[in-house]
Parts: sequence; structure tokens; C-alpha cells
Amino acid sequence: SSQRGGATLCLLLPPREVARPVGQVKDEPLRGKGSALACWHPAEGGGGAKVLALEQGAAAELEKHTGRQAAMKACTIAGYEDLDSLTIDPDYPKPEVTEPGTLLIRTCAVSMAPGDVRVLSGRTTLMQAPDKFPYVPGGDSSGIVVAVHPEETRFRVGDRVACVFPEPRPFGALAEYRLAQTRLTAKVPDSVSMVDAATMPSSGVTAYSFKEHIRPGDRVVVVNSCGGVGCFLLQLLKQAFGASFVLAVTGNVELATSLGADAVVDRRAGAKWWEHPSLREDPADVILDLFGTATHWNAARSSAAVKPAKRGGRFVCIGMENPWPKVHHYWDAIPIVYSFMKRGIYSSMHKGTCPTHFGHAGLKVDVQERSEALLQLMGQGKVTAVVAKELQFDAASVREAFGMQKARKHSGKVVVRVADE
Repeated sequence: SSQRGGATLCLLLPPREVARPVGQVKDEPLRGKGSALACWHPAEGGGGAKVLALEQGAAAELEKHTGRQAAMKACTIAGYEDLDSLTIDPDYPKPEVTEPGTLLIRTCAVSMAPGDVRVLSGRTTLMQAPDKFPYVPGGDSSGIVVAVHPEETRFRVGDRVACVFPEPRPFGALAEYRLAQTRLTAKVPDSVSMVDAATMPSSGVTAYSFKEHIRPGDRVVVVNSCGGVGCFLLQLLKQAFGASFVLAVTGNVELATSLGADAVVDRRAGAKWWEHPSLREDPADVILDLFGTATHWNAARSSAAVKPAKRGGRFVCIGMENPWPKVHHYWDAIPIVYSFMKRGIYSSMHKGTCPTHFGHAGLKVDVQERSEALLQLMGQGKVTAVVAKELQFDAASVREAFGMQKARKHSGKVVVRVADE
């Protein structure tokens, strides 16, 4: 609690929280983890504190009675390609739940994803431009629900959750608090840590969505198999999707083997998956390309390492031929769309020699259902999060996280721990 100028503010904390000083009303914004805000003014009559609002109304009440808006620490970036401007703002406005279908979450951990780097680059402003500068980066996170809308029935205060950003805009996660959409949020089992839970969206959801492309007994090749998506996918293919054989293409042979690959093509040594002995007499049923360049598609359609479409062969790609495209106007998107269309057209015209091509978007449907299914597997110890590096919530560490994500040389996920549970 804090007292200044005849007014007392205090936080009523839920049982699991620990009280801590929250600052002086007139000198600094209120910051804390309470579920209710109480305020007492002598002019309103004595006799103790008057409870004004639950946490979802706390910010408005604070502004009304003190003239100051509730604040939080947040990572902010002032401009495109301006990582030097990245800072931790201690007085960023704290969001509130005002609409049905949203939750206020106290952030515990945030995992990096390619979309975070694309936003910073300023190359994809058509779909991913921030509403304003400075903006708060980050899309995938885990945390504790601290406020819900009165109409909410699925989630309640105190739930441990992980949430995916509303595609294609990964904003708002690298802060003490964030708003999340209920349809993109899943409950986290008690046996899964908040750091591990943060790795699940959106990489884990995308990995789980490949289930629709796998048939029982499939022989599968996974290209770029030790990235964020690949580390989950390798563990799911056999035990959850029914694949019979998995060939991993990666620079981390040991990790791929430990995650369930039957054989590994070491790209560091210059090996090519389409020349692997296991595919000479028994070609793959499906290629899952998590990298996206034209090299692997060209190999699939011109070699006998994968079955043709008439024998059920498939090629599924989630990446683009250019991983960092420029999309400032609608016409910039035409070459990207065309690159996928021409593959589909070609494969439909060469079913006897070429696998069917599919472009795959893993975050379009059933995000909550897929998230909860994967988190249950993690809770049961059947799927393990792979954390490349866990970093602290300070400016230098967050800059390092962006650098690692842009370089794309790590295995698994880079995670920023914002706060302890």
C-alpha cells in the first residue's frame, strides 16, 4: 500500500500472489499483481477502504482518482531496423479487458519467432505494420490470467495459459502484461513450466497442424528439422501421427536423433536428402519442407526420392522461397502467391513424376484445440520443449534474442523470461 496526500491505495492479492510495494500514488504509476483495487478518501466518509473495482477496472479507477494511468514495464522499439532504440519502458500503459473474448495475462515468458524479425525489418508493412511507434514486439507467450471479461466462461483468474498472436501481427507480448484472445489461448498443465509453455505457440501449433498431411505408415522427410517447428514435429510424427519412418535434414544430428528421427542427413557436411540410401528402393511418401527455398521442391519433382502424385506422394511447404520478402503493397505479394500457384499447377500436370504440392498455413484453424492437445502431450512427458537459450527481460538480452532469431542458426526456440510464476 501507499499513502500520499490523504489517499490510500492498496492491492488485495489472490492467495497465490506475494505482496510487494507498488509505489506512491502521486510520484509514480501504480504497478502490481493484484486482483482488486481499493481506495479510501476521507471526503467520502471514514470507516476503512472502499473497494472500487476488480483488476479489469483498476486502471480506469486509478486514472479517475489520481490522474495517473496504471503502468507496466514493456519492451519498446522506436522504428524499423532500429534495434538500438530497443528499451525497457517502466511506465508503459497497462492494458485492460474491455471486450468479450479477451484476457489480461501477466506475462511469464515470451518465445521468439520469424514474424518478430519481419516486423522489425519493415519489409512486410502491408500485413505486419505496427499501429504506432514505439511498438511493443513479441507474439507468443505464457503467463497467468489476471483479468477476464464478465461474460467469460472458459478461463478464470489464476489460470496458467499460453497464447498465440493473432496472425499475422505479433505484437504486445514483451511486457509485464498483455491482452490475449481467448480463441488463441490454451490452459497449461501444472507439470509444464512457463518457459517450456512459451515455446509451444506458434511453432508447436504449426507442427501439430501437419497431422492433416500424414497418413498411417507414411515415410516422411523433414527439411530444417531442428528449428522451432521441426523440434516439435520430429517428436509428433511417429508417436502421434502414425508415421513409420522419419528422415531428418538438419545441421544438428544429435538433437534430431534424440527427438525421434530414424535417420539424419547432415546438411553441414553437404549431404542431400534425395541421395539418402533409405529412399532409393522405398521413396518417401511426403516431404515436409520447413525451410522454403526452391532447392528442395526442385529436387522432389526431379528425383525418384519421393513418390509421384499418382502413388500418393506429397510435398508440403510452410516457408517462402525468400524467407525475408518485401511486401509493402499488394503487388509485392503477387510473386509470392505465384511461386506457390506455379508449383501446384506443375504438380497437377505431372502426376506421374511429381508429388502433389501443398502450401501449408498452420495457424489458420483450430488453434486452441491444437494448442491444448500439444500441451497435454507435454504435460505427460511425451513431447519436450527445446530451448536454445533462455534470456532475461532487459534491453541487451532482448536485442540478443532478436539477433539469434534473425541469424536462424540455433535449434529450438529462443525464450525471454519476463517474470517468475
